[in-house]
Amino acid sequence: MTQMLREEVRERLGNIDQIRDIIFGAQIREYETRFGKLESDISHLQQEMPSHVEQLKLSFTAELKAGFEILEKKLKLFNFNREEEATDLRLSVDRLNRKFSSCIQSLDEELDSQTKSIREDISQTKVQLEEEVLALRDLVLEEIERHFSNLRHSKVSKDDMAEILFALGMRLKENEFIPMLREAADDNSKINSVKLLRNQEKLSELLTHSNGSLETNS
Repeated sequence: MTQMLREEVRERLGNIDQIRDIIFGAQIREYETRFGKLESDISHLQQEMPSHVEQLKLSFTAELKAGFEILEKKLKLFNFNREEEATDLRLSVDRLNRKFSSCIQSLDEELDSQTKSIREDISQTKVQLEEEVLALRDLVLEEIERHFSNLRHSKVSKDDMAEILFALGMRLKENEFIPMLREAADDNSKINSVKLLRNQEKLSELLTHSNGSLETNS
């Protein structure tokens, strides 16, 4: 008897999948769009990082080469009687070489760490959003099932049921989950920009300090 009543109600209301799509289909599409944007952002960041690191390495190499050339020219001008001063200059070159090698290695490690952290943040955000979407779907289905159950005791017209579903859809649209999703995506983008800017500032400081060392030795 209950099964027949449910089938009769579903025939009156139409396909349950269509009702579900009307209620929160737009939200799911919005989530999928945001997921796509998050994945596109991390992919774009991963593509830019190697190029940026390569440019920094080329800049370091050019600075090192210029510094070595200056020091080599000075070494050639020194008299053999100034061997002690020449030794100091060679040691200075070695120190600079070790310093830049260490800086490049630290930069690579930091970029790798940041990339891993960004991937974990994106993955965690995606899982959390998917869980909330599933919870929202279950909530809607439970609400619809509850109304179906109430039909055993009272006869509800199609217009009344449509009004109930419309009110339920409006309640879902007023949910602040989508703004929270957008805010989370914007925060991730800002964090990535700040990290990249900090790396650029560190590299600029290193170059300035190295140029000062070369001018002092010259």
